[in-house]
Amino acid sequence: MSLCGLFCVAGAQSGVPDWPGTKPIRFEVVAAPGGLVDIVPRTLSNHLAASLGVPMVVENRPGAGGNVAAVVVARAEPDGHTLLTTGSNLVVNQTLLPNPGFDYERDLAPVSMLVKSKLLLVASPSFPANSITDVIALAKQKPKSVSIAISPIGTPNHLAAEMLAQFGDVDLNLVAYNGIGQALPDLIAGRVDIGFAAISVLLPQVRNGALKALAVTSAQRYPLAPDIPTAAEAGLAGLQIEGWIGVMTTGGTPEPIVARLDGEIVKALAAPEIRDTFAKQGVEVAHMNPNQFGAFLQAEAARFRALLKNSRVSRAAP
Repeated sequence: MSLCGLFCVAGAQSGVPDWPGTKPIRFEVVAAPGGLVDIVPRTLSNHLAASLGVPMVVENRPGAGGNVAAVVVARAEPDGHTLLTTGSNLVVNQTLLPNPGFDYERDLAPVSMLVKSKLLLVASPSFPANSITDVIALAKQKPKSVSIAISPIGTPNHLAAEMLAQFGDVDLNLVAYNGIGQALPDLIAGRVDIGFAAISVLLPQVRNGALKALAVTSAQRYPLAPDIPTAAEAGLAGLQIEGWIGVMTTGGTPEPIVARLDGEIVKALAAPEIRDTFAKQGVEVAHMNPNQFGAFLQAEAARFRALLKNSRVSRAAP
């Protein structure tokens, strides 16, 4: 399946009407409330509403690994009023869901990369493992005895779980959720053993003792929590992945509208209050314009296609 539609802003046209007019702009979010992919558009929405002069609506549409929301955007009018707030599921679904209900090439176009966030592996306080090495040892002793939260398929925490299973050579007991916000109560209560999510979401729970931190999935330790080791320090050098959030719109949206959207997003990301909010949450502003974002998506697709070819998690998950 071609990925061109993800890397080229489709349908550049002349004579673009006044935009955005008075019609609300909608962020269609691929996950349930509570996770990074939900927090980011909600943080940006007030600033964008003020700068564009129209209401900004954030709608959560979890399901089908993010494709419920993607279908809404793919089938919307190409007028720049319907935006998809998404992450790695966008490229992963092209491997996992060959018949998504829309055409990636024709029906979606990149607007902006917004932010990145490192991932953290945590465990319930009652779980006996205190490191990623302990997790692997327990899982090897009794296959599928270690339960891991997945929310949802195609997200960075799913891909990190896939990496843990493959690079650690273990089989895990999968527990699926629509969003990490739904998984947190079960992790804290010990109904599920471990889970990955954005460090910005999980670190507060670690600091108040509700969860145990086991490893970060970056090359270096996280500056705001330097006591947490990396997966590479435990011998899993390949377990490196970041969460990222970007914005797509409907394919065929006129290029000047896409450029205006990206420009307004750049201004929002530069606002001191926005940057301060993200910094406090451990989220890194990582803007890319439509062309840069498209090239990034292409690289991500190639990377994860190889990982999922030998999946130990995806085929078993509901």
